[in-house]
Amino acid sequence: MHLASPPAFSLFDCGSTAALHPVHPMSASATVTAARSDPSSAGGSGLEARACPHCGHSAHGDTRIERDIWRVVSCAGCGFVYLAEIPPLAAFAGEFAWDKTVEEEKVRRKEKQRVIQWLDTKTRWRLHMFKRPETSRFLQEMVEAGPVLDLGCGNGKHAMNLPEAYTPYGIEIAPNLAREADTTFKTRGGYCIAADSYSGLAQFEDGFFAGAMLNSYLEHDPNPMPVLTALAPKMRPGAPVIVKVPNYGSWNAKVMGANWCGVRLPDHVNYFTPESLRAMAASAGYTVETPSGVNLPTNDNMWMFLYARQA
Repeated sequence: MHLASPPAFSLFDCGSTAALHPVHPMSASATVTAARSDPSSAGGSGLEARACPHCGHSAHGDTRIERDIWRVVSCAGCGFVYLAEIPPLAAFAGEFAWDKTVEEEKVRRKEKQRVIQWLDTKTRWRLHMFKRPETSRFLQEMVEAGPVLDLGCGNGKHAMNLPEAYTPYGIEIAPNLAREADTTFKTRGGYCIAADSYSGLAQFEDGFFAGAMLNSYLEHDPNPMPVLTALAPKMRPGAPVIVKVPNYGSWNAKVMGANWCGVRLPDHVNYFTPESLRAMAASAGYTVETPSGVNLPTNDNMWMFLYARQA
């Protein structure tokens, strides 16, 4: 178990700080309008209906969280909460890449949530009341040195913040961001693969990584179970996989509903509670630990440490 100071309560501190992942926002009004009138405009072949990404059930219930054509549903089988329809995966490497649409999402929130955004700006001091949990800090506490994977690494800035004892490797679906990360990672002896996470993991040897960071990543990936399953054999025995996701089980999520900061449509395709993240990790072949004093119901984010079970 790992100790950390209790995080400050936050109405607004969800969202990805690590940031660029296989599934990213498409919040521009023009994109939504085009997709609604002609679904083939969303990536070339229309929206894809999803079964539950945890258990595979296709039956689901309503969560009352939706915007435009996007609907968040709850699995009738296991209760997992997820976005019901998404564009094809290939679209997220190009026209719907995160770096192209993140500013549009910021503008939308400022226009639609003026009071919340004003309060957020005026109370940024709250984020400095306590020492904030950080994925990279957890990794340094648990891994002394060696090759480290940043899954959905974006331009690589977070992995490059690790000390020289760590060799950064990454997988990133957006080609321009992957090239940037690859250039910087090579200065430290690592590299970045431009691919979706599942395909990219197949290019590494089993037992290669001393640690892995999934920092604000799993909420974006439409196929989290196959990715977690594929990652497990790539880890050395006892190597931690450090996961950070928005906490859909937080008090703030329950109070704010569709206006919760962790609801980003269609950027976030999976909505984890502590129970559902633990269940998915167990199904993918991991044992799970949680940091003490961090995953409180007042925290909009949560962390878990996954360890691949040895055969």
